[in-house]
Order: sequence, then structure tokens, then C-alpha cells
Amino acid sequence: MTLAEKQFNFSNSHHDLMRRDAESVLGWRYEPRVMFAKGKGIVITDVDGNDYYDMTSGMMCMVLGHSHPELVDAIRDQADKLVHESSWYGNPWLIEFAELIGSTLPGDLKLVNFAVTGSEANEIAMRLALGVTGKYDIVSIIRGLHGGSLAAEGVTAVGGARKSNLGPLLPPAHRNAIYAPLCYRCPINLTYPSCDIACLKASDELMEHVTTREVALIMAETIPVAGGMIVPPQEWLGRLQELAKRWGALFCLDEAQLAPAKTGKIWAFEHYGVVPDILTFGKGMTAGMGIAGTVTTKAIADEARGKAGIPWGGTYSGDPLPAAVALKQFQIVLRDNIAERAAKVGAYLGRRLDELVAKYEPIGDKRGLGLYYMLDIVSSRQTKAPDPAMAERIRYNALLEGLVLIAVKNFVRICPPLIITEAEVDEAVGRLERAIQLAIAGYPKNLDFSQSSSLAAIEPG
Repeated sequence: MTLAEKQFNFSNSHHDLMRRDAESVLGWRYEPRVMFAKGKGIVITDVDGNDYYDMTSGMMCMVLGHSHPELVDAIRDQADKLVHESSWYGNPWLIEFAELIGSTLPGDLKLVNFAVTGSEANEIAMRLALGVTGKYDIVSIIRGLHGGSLAAEGVTAVGGARKSNLGPLLPPAHRNAIYAPLCYRCPINLTYPSCDIACLKASDELMEHVTTREVALIMAETIPVAGGMIVPPQEWLGRLQELAKRWGALFCLDEAQLAPAKTGKIWAFEHYGVVPDILTFGKGMTAGMGIAGTVTTKAIADEARGKAGIPWGGTYSGDPLPAAVALKQFQIVLRDNIAERAAKVGAYLGRRLDELVAKYEPIGDKRGLGLYYMLDIVSSRQTKAPDPAMAERIRYNALLEGLVLIAVKNFVRICPPLIITEAEVDEAVGRLERAIQLAIAGYPKNLDFSQSSSLAAIEPG
């Protein structure tokens, strides 16, 4: 069979599920709409029994892979005890999870306000800042993503369909005013390190023009992922924190995409020698359950208490079932030195991806840390022009090869469970290379990539 002849072969019952999904569920879907039935380790299996390497860790949540036996036991054990309670009361598992989180953090970052989603966690951070400073503007990074609820959407600046027609609902006191340190495509056309981080100097000036100068919070992902896996220069985050201090604002780092351990350290900000005033987490800290949170100091929490809806709580925030499972996962991550493992295996994955960069013209750049990487797909290495169609072809063909990836605009994201082995990395990279070869050959043809996600690029014409 030639590369061009390869195609999906789904059963009639699988096609029926795809049809029913399209008719009854309103959601973003990649094509084909594969229906998954189970998972084990890094492998996820569809309803026909076909296996795929899950190189997205679910939605970047399953850092220990699927159906980890200790997590399965934790779910069963907790389901037999207590699943849900009023959020006006506490439970032992939530307390222990909060204490364990605090034990891994520097300084006075010890107090956790729990939520269900990362969006909520980031809105809690905003509430804290409003309550403490009495100011109004929330300033964020151009190319940053902080969630899909309306306040979080207001500080998100990655484009796509997610903000279409939302103007009247988005709060006006949000300003995307910090240039992202994307050195591959410098926003002010300079070169690092001779630029001396001039993007932040330009951002400072921009804030003078687009804010009310009543800046309550500067919020950033430690590494902006959806906007292009923007690994900042070593000094950038420290200078951003200094910028926040000059403006009399609090400084929040969003680690929903990164923690725990994906970058080779439990918290990604440990790479940069900074300690934020507020830290938010979700995704990988959840073991796939509905729990997220905002960590701050007692001093900040005490000052904010009773203002701007702090402390915040909802129906499901801090429920015992997700708390017990997330606690168990974090205990395993720490016990088994998963961060160290991610650094080691991630370095190997990085070298294997460098081989693809060297061989294939459409891969303009590879960026990332630990076991979280992104390929920047371009139509020309000279112009670095983004090529979303090629990225989507790679994703589609990777699925044909039994590899689940995320493609957003011209970025192909690679985020396997942190338990992946070097042998599995070799197999995954081999499958990815075949997908790239198919894409360069023009397959699949007549591809519509404009509806695949809320971040999808608009198809030309």
C-alpha cells in the first residue's frame, strides 16, 4: 500500500456514533470524529478496537496516562465513601491536596481557592487583584490563553472563532497589552539577545496608551502554549514581574497547561527564578477530574476577603471525588520523581524532533520544555509564513498512523503522558514522520481546517 492509498476504515456502528454526535452534541470536533472507548497508559482505543498513541494526554490532563491502576483504585475507593458535598463544608482530601500543593511552592504561596475549571481559577485571580488593589485593569499577554468564561476570554488573545460576536459581553477593563516574547517571529522585529528584551519596553509604552493606568493585575502563562509554545528568554519573566511592581499591580502566572512536571520541574516558573503573587492551575493537576485552583498568600487573601466575591465558591468546587483523585496523582508525581523523568525523556524527544526539523522544510521551528513541544509549521522557512493547512494535514495523517495530536492554526502540539518511554517516543516520531511525508505529498486533499476548534485559523477565501 502506498502512502496515498492509506485511509480510515471505520465500522458502520462507529460511523453511526459519529453521525449522532454531530446531530446531538454541540462541540468542536476534528475530522474524522473518532469515538474513543477506553485507554491504558499512553494508548487510547476507539470503539472499533483501533489503538492510538495519545500524544495530547487527553486535553493535556493525563500526566500519568490513562487508567493508572492507583488512580483507578482511588476513584473506586472514593466513590464508595463520598462523591459530593455542599461547598460550604470541607473534606479531608481537599485539605490534604491544598497542603501538598503548598508544600511544593516557594515563599508564602500556601492558600488555595479551589474551582472546577482553569477559567474559573483565573477569574479568582482577577477577583483577588481587584479586591487587593482597588484598581480595574487586567493586563495580559498578546498570544495568551486563560480560558473560555467571559472574564477569562477577555484576557485571552489568541484569535480564532472563540471571540466572534462576543464584544458586548466582554468586560471593557481587560487589556492585551504585553508583547509575547516569540523570538522566532519577534513582534518588534529585533533579535535576542541583542534586543535586551525590548518587547517588554515596548509593552510598557503600550500600557501607557491602552490602559486606564489603574492596573490591578498582570497575568501571563509561564509559557504561552496555544499562542505558539513561547518559551521566554531566561530574564523575561523576572522583568515582567518588575513591570507589574512599577505599575503597582499584582503578578499572576497561569500554569494550567504546564503543571505538574511537564516542563521537567513541578512548576514551570521554577525554571525562571520568579515567585508570583498568584498562581493558577488546572488540566494536568486534575488527573482528568473537575478540579482547579488559585494559590496565593495569606496576606493577599486576607486583604481581598469580602471584596470582589472572595473567597469564591461554586456547586462543585472542592468536591471529595476529584480532590481525592487529584491528590493521589500529585502524590505519585512527587513520589516517582516524574519531573526528573520528564526532563530526561523530554530531552530525548526534543532530539528526535530536531531530526524532523532538519529533514522537512515545512517544520520551521520546534519549541518547548520537558515533555511538552510544539512544531511551528510554515509555508516558507525564509518568510516563516504560517501554514495552517499543512499543520492540519499532518494532524489528520498522524491519526491515520495511530497518533493523536492537536493542531491549532499552524502549531502541532505534542504533549504525551509523562510515563512515555524512549522506545515509545521512537515509535511516535516514526509515525509522525510518515504523517509529515503524507502531508507534503498533499494528502488529504480538499481539507477544511476552519471548523476544527475555537482557535482554528480562517481558511483563505
